[in-house]
Amino acid sequence: MKSLCIGYISQTFGLGGAETFVSELLEELATRKHRIRAYTNHRSFQNLLQARHIAVTSIPVAIDIIGDWKGLLKAAVLLPFVWCMYGVLVWQERGADLILISGFAEKLPVSWWAQVFGVPVVWIEFSPLASVLSKFLGIPRLWYRLAARYPVRVITASQHSKRGLVSEGSLAANQMTVIPCGRALTNFTVDKLPGQPEIICISRMEEGKGQDLLVQIFALVHKEIPRAHLTLVGEGTFLPKVQQLVSALQLTQAVTFTGRVSDALKVLAAGRVCAVPSVWSLEGFGLVACEGMALGKPVVAFDHGPINEIIIHNKTGFLAPDGDVQQFAENIIRVLQDKALAQRLGQAGLQHFRSHYTIRQVAKQYDMLFQQLCQ
Repeated sequence: MKSLCIGYISQTFGLGGAETFVSELLEELATRKHRIRAYTNHRSFQNLLQARHIAVTSIPVAIDIIGDWKGLLKAAVLLPFVWCMYGVLVWQERGADLILISGFAEKLPVSWWAQVFGVPVVWIEFSPLASVLSKFLGIPRLWYRLAARYPVRVITASQHSKRGLVSEGSLAANQMTVIPCGRALTNFTVDKLPGQPEIICISRMEEGKGQDLLVQIFALVHKEIPRAHLTLVGEGTFLPKVQQLVSALQLTQAVTFTGRVSDALKVLAAGRVCAVPSVWSLEGFGLVACEGMALGKPVVAFDHGPINEIIIHNKTGFLAPDGDVQQFAENIIRVLQDKALAQRLGQAGLQHFRSHYTIRQVAKQYDMLFQQLCQ
């Protein structure tokens, strides 16, 4: 395959699953003899990329047009400078075979400048955007539609996201290619499932991510299995509400809040069950479900896109009808009470991860698409 020069440009205001995936993807593409140069504003993301031996240049100014009105007004003031700034960045990558973008605000200026300098642009779009595009009198929708004419391809991580993006009207189905996310976890040691009935949930604390539902679910589980324990990993603005619910249900002694941890996989490895209670409309993939499978854990979730594209019901885990806390609880109870079942689900999940979601397999699909686009 041809060695490609790939520029990656992304502004972000947090470090989450998307950034973890992108950092591992770029590292794997670099091992396939492609030259990668990344541009981002977020210091922790810069450090993560540099740790993976990716050359990184800092973006000095970032704008937010989908957060709040204050951010939108600030973006309007800074737009002339930001537009020129991205012009300089794209000019520096004018010899690249393609530019890859995964953020929102930079899509229009970067894609426009790439068109000017004749560099193909590929977007990564992780999730449906309906709730984002409708904000601020539709200004983000206009921004997105102006940008949507430029990419030669839009990669999305799930059929769920593809359907959502097409229904929103800005992108056409023939613009899009579905390639799942993945993780570099093939060398991770998978131990036997622990004896302690421990349930682990790793997610940003945000409404829609389902921690409030999971606490209600756990109340039912704890009533049936008093030894059961729930660990919630993550931080965010939704945390106080979840803590209040735990207190109201008198579960304080049975629920642990860790906040953000340096090694979430170590916490997950100590659990019997990986719980993914998200019902979020902007859920793009659900990388933690892949991580759970990679560690040989049964994954229990709602039958909600795109998680239901990752988990095979009754084979790698269980899916409860969307929002059905009673069935979700019963699924967890089954796994906690039947070690043979838990072991079977966990091993099947491990094989499913190794067959579909390793970063090497995912990067190969990206590489093949890039080769086609650069012919």
